[in-house]
Amino acid sequence: MKVTLIAPTLNEIEAVRAVLPKIKKEWVDELIVVDGGSTDGTVEFCRANGYRVHRQSGKGYGNAMQEGYELATGDFVIEFPADGNSLPEKISDVVNKLNEGYDFVIASRYKPPAVNYDDDFLTSKGNWMFTKMVNLLFWSSYSDVLVGFRGYRRSVFKDLNMDAKGLSWSIQMPIKFIKRGLRVAEIAADEPERIGGVRKMSPFKTGWEILMLMLKERFTKK
Repeated sequence: MKVTLIAPTLNEIEAVRAVLPKIKKEWVDELIVVDGGSTDGTVEFCRANGYRVHRQSGKGYGNAMQEGYELATGDFVIEFPADGNSLPEKISDVVNKLNEGYDFVIASRYKPPAVNYDDDFLTSKGNWMFTKMVNLLFWSSYSDVLVGFRGYRRSVFKDLNMDAKGLSWSIQMPIKFIKRGLRVAEIAADEPERIGGVRKMSPFKTGWEILMLMLKERFTKK
């Protein structure tokens, strides 16, 4: 099965220098960097080192993922934020789980024995709260619904009608897969501290966006 990896970037020069070279060619068949308008040399570094770069035409994390998906040709699509928070060596574990027959696989930061080294009090409580809410509202059993590192079958994903443009994309996806009754799984994956750059998430603004998305999904059909 062919694998496409989508790596969103926005001013992550320190991270892409450290992380992208660690992604082995035998793990993925296609790597697409989707850049949201970097001005720090991220795009120049990626192009100089042979990575395919797509300049995002819209705005927002979800929009970046949608544009990346539309360019992907793989049977499996891996979403892998290139900010240092995700371990490249776990890519093959996500692919292996998809090969077991699952439609959607999350690289969970909270599935034992994984450790989240980038958490602070606010993000820890927020991740726990939103995961619990998804499990209660949609009868699921996730341990991490907000992590950006995950993989899915492209043939299944195209029918989910994903429409979140911002960071709520991350939570809409596990909800959509559960609502459709598809096969979901998690693997344990540590989250290291980000490498340089600036965290794009604003706790209260993003939290409100996520809450509104959850309510919309709860009261709409599949």
